[in-house]
Amino acid sequence: MDIKRFYVNSDDISNNIITISGDEFNHLTRVLRYKVGYALIACNNVDGLDYVAEVAEINKDNAVCKITEIVQNECKTKTSVTLYQALPKGDKVDLIVQKSIELGVGDVVIFDSLNVAERKFNLDRLNRINIEACKQCGRSRIANIRGLLNFCDMINELSQYDKVIVCYEKEKVNTFANELSCNVISKLAIIIGSEGGFDKDEIADIVEAGGRSVTLGSRILRCETASIVSVGIAMYELGEMER
Repeated sequence: MDIKRFYVNSDDISNNIITISGDEFNHLTRVLRYKVGYALIACNNVDGLDYVAEVAEINKDNAVCKITEIVQNECKTKTSVTLYQALPKGDKVDLIVQKSIELGVGDVVIFDSLNVAERKFNLDRLNRINIEACKQCGRSRIANIRGLLNFCDMINELSQYDKVIVCYEKEKVNTFANELSCNVISKLAIIIGSEGGFDKDEIADIVEAGGRSVTLGSRILRCETASIVSVGIAMYELGEMER
């Protein structure tokens, strides 16, 4: 069977022993039906390590596992990438969070803008999707999801990044390759609008804050497609698709 991945707190790993409790314990016992002797990988969301372990005890509220090997997790990206996503309608944000995290985004920030039609989203559900996506692609660190930020607060955060890119359907020339192929970038922000895109004044505010507008080609993409494609292009241009 596949070795499954579980996330624990750093203080749950001590003296060659891992204690799994809470939601992860319920998943281990009730969903996966783990037994004593089964192998697993535990991560503490801090040190970037994979703790390979074997279940030694299953108690009422926790599982005690003995560490058999510690290895460096290979999923960490060299560039820290944050996706700023204007809140789309319905459950589109679920797909955006899932796929962007699988592609390596470290943070997803949901924000409000003039053309956003909704103001509510289920952060608990997104965090569940977040954990599932991190397990799917073998990450040692869980991504961070925040929101709902207002547009001004989003703008105020952009100064912390080495590079800020906003996808804009009226941009005709500039591309991800132009922006990412020449410089070493430690922190990158990618900004994507909702179904209605951005107002021209919003684009002006982003550019004034240091953002660079890029095109995704001559076809108008759905916002969820634009988010996934943008993150994929960025990861490729940053060399994150190489082994």
